[in-house]
Amino acid sequence: MEQLYTYLEKYALLNLSKAELVAKVLELQERYKQTSEKYDNLFKSNKLEKLKQKEQEDFLHKKIDDLFTQLASSEINKEQYRKVADLKLGNTFNPNASWVDKIVFVLKEAGRPLRSSEIIEILLKNDITFRTITNKQKGLSTHLTKALSYGRIIGEKQKGQNGYLFRLPDME
Repeated sequence: MEQLYTYLEKYALLNLSKAELVAKVLELQERYKQTSEKYDNLFKSNKLEKLKQKEQEDFLHKKIDDLFTQLASSEINKEQYRKVADLKLGNTFNPNASWVDKIVFVLKEAGRPLRSSEIIEILLKNDITFRTITNKQKGLSTHLTKALSYGRIIGEKQKGQNGYLFRLPDME
């Protein structure tokens, strides 16, 4: 059957005039050109799509890596804050020292700048006399002001937050 089709195609082509054959060839060339252009466009768009998809995947992988890095960093920071809140000053803490000395000592032991609320937490755990003060914030505030005026500590205003962050002068 296949041979019959081949024979009929050849026979039909042999019966066409030269002008008809040229027209048929030109038509086939035009169809080939159009099909070829469609294929090229499809291939280019597919390639472009794959490139865009690869860029998006790379961007998302980078974003995921950044988020994991931020998570790890925040876990480390959370652990450091937890350690400061749980800071037990033990035998080295002198409850008979002046309030300014106690504040400086707490900042030195913490190893980082602290807010007054964090200093209060640490003093509550380590100083019996501080526990007897009725208004802890007011009681500490006067001593923080003294320490600031003596230059023993430095208070830095944090943008967007109430209160100060206190640090030792040598903590940069």
